[in-house]
Amino acid sequence: MQGTNNQNSELTGILGVLNALDDEVAVLDASGYIVASNVAWEQFCVENGGEPGSCSIGSNYLAVCTSADGTSSAAAQIVPDGLMRTLKTGNTFRCEYPCDSPNEKRWFELTANRYQEEDRHYLIVQHRNITKRHIEREEIEQTYINSNAMAALIATTSDAIISYDLNGKILTWNPSAEKLYGYEKTEILGQSLETLYPDNWPKRVAYYRDEIIAGRLQDFEATRVAKDGTEREVWISCAPVRNMDGEIIAISNIHRDITEVRNAERARDLIANEVIHRAKNMLTIVLAIQRQTARTAATLEDFNRYFGARLASLSKSTDLLVHNAWTSVSLRDIVTGHLEPFSLVDGDKRVIITGPHIHLQPESVQTIGMAIHELATNSAKYGVFKQDRGRISISWHVAEGNGLLQFRWVETGIIVDGKPTKKGFGNTVLTSHATTLLDAKTIYGVGADGIEWKIELPALHFHAR
Repeated sequence: MQGTNNQNSELTGILGVLNALDDEVAVLDASGYIVASNVAWEQFCVENGGEPGSCSIGSNYLAVCTSADGTSSAAAQIVPDGLMRTLKTGNTFRCEYPCDSPNEKRWFELTANRYQEEDRHYLIVQHRNITKRHIEREEIEQTYINSNAMAALIATTSDAIISYDLNGKILTWNPSAEKLYGYEKTEILGQSLETLYPDNWPKRVAYYRDEIIAGRLQDFEATRVAKDGTEREVWISCAPVRNMDGEIIAISNIHRDITEVRNAERARDLIANEVIHRAKNMLTIVLAIQRQTARTAATLEDFNRYFGARLASLSKSTDLLVHNAWTSVSLRDIVTGHLEPFSLVDGDKRVIITGPHIHLQPESVQTIGMAIHELATNSAKYGVFKQDRGRISISWHVAEGNGLLQFRWVETGIIVDGKPTKKGFGNTVLTSHATTLLDAKTIYGVGADGIEWKIELPALHFHAR
């Protein structure tokens, strides 16, 4: 440690202390010149890219700060004013600033206090390396920001975000999960994730947990059930949740509702299958029309007239919708229109139609028309229209209480060779098509004494006139 000869006696009380400190410490006179410094200060100067002695005894620290450039220059500019205020008032000056070395980023805290020896004032300037604390603080702040951003994302996303522990108990449940499944957060937390599973779902929560932890499962499609019993088709993205030690403590899920997408795909496929199905059966239909027309036509002219009219009725549903400006169509018109290719309905004692005045909405006209067409086609192949015996009773009414439109096709008095062993496209039309598109309930049965098809249509698909 060095000092000017006329100051040694004045600084004797502090010089012996400086080298015992880990912090970089220098003593400045009233003009800003360094009159004493410890070894740590000298080392700091060298590590900061300075030449040995460039910021030691005899150099003006205020001038060094004033001329500073680089990342710490902005902070360095406020140091001279702060130090001069401390010399004048005796109040402690403190600031934090970046001071990078050639090979690492660093932050320091500078503290200055006034020291008086007789009539002389000095400044004791202390540098403390706070890099670790600064990085930790930045990490905490970034974690806080990330946490808030993630919380905002989870709260506002349209996807249901759920997490559950390794035993399958639900830990978190965002607002979109409430909207999708109908369970409030307070009633679902702590419940098993299997609360959302359909009855007899083949895979338990433990299967998904083990596959996710093993890294073999990142996403999958599944059916899940809402509180009101509604089934939803969801695309699930999944990942393990780890604690600070890297241990897996939970599983996160993102559920995206794809029910409408899958319904649209099924409707598209159904339409495509309908085109293929009708193309394959066109010859059978035309032959059925020809046979029915030839049976009742008295002359060739009558045959040609009725035959052409019945072929035109194949597109009856669309024609009816166009005719009604795509608003609603009489249920009786739909029934008779689709039966015309197979029967002279008004004079055919084999067919009985009863029911009040009901109009179907556009979305249900073609669906119900397709089903009637399928039933009539089947009858032309196997039933009343083929065997020329028995009776077809078609009836409908609006049920009291639930307000559902109940429509029935009952075909009796025919010889049924047995229940079909293969379920083809016609079975799909009569069982699942209306269920999927109209949220309706259907019953289709083939028994020893005949055939029955029944559908219960919700009130939004029809109105009475």
